[in-house]
Amino acid sequence: MIFSALTSATGRTARAAAALAVLGGLLYLAGLLLDVVALVRFPGDAPRTAVHAAVDLLLTAVLLPGGVLLLRHDPLGRLGCIAGSATAIVATLTSLLLAATGLAYVDLGGPGDLAAGGVLALVLVLPPAVATLALSAAVPTARWCGLPVTGRE
Repeated sequence: MIFSALTSATGRTARAAAALAVLGGLLYLAGLLLDVVALVRFPGDAPRTAVHAAVDLLLTAVLLPGGVLLLRHDPLGRLGCIAGSATAIVATLTSLLLAATGLAYVDLGGPGDLAAGGVLALVLVLPPAVATLALSAAVPTARWCGLPVTGRE
């Protein structure tokens, strides 16, 4: 009985969403620590770095507990995973849009800075965030949390 519950599609979907949320939260925690170092080391860039640190703090505070709570079958964990991954997607696309319009600048030290920064963000952030969002919002994950599922499945 316990083994079948651990190997069901419902459990696999929810555990995959939780694992991606925790990994994403840890990634944003590392980004937050780097932002704090950047704030101390480069005070002239404080406004931009402070905004980035605030976004990293928000995403860390939503994704890490969301993933842990989802592993505990808590519906709030599912909500945290959905909200955190959607916010990560919006933040990444907003950053790319600001860089494309010239309101923000990606400085990687060479020609093609914007393109390289945009590709890096797309490769590192969007695929896991989209996967986390899709897995968290899936019907099997809702079942895992004990939520009533109605409509098409």
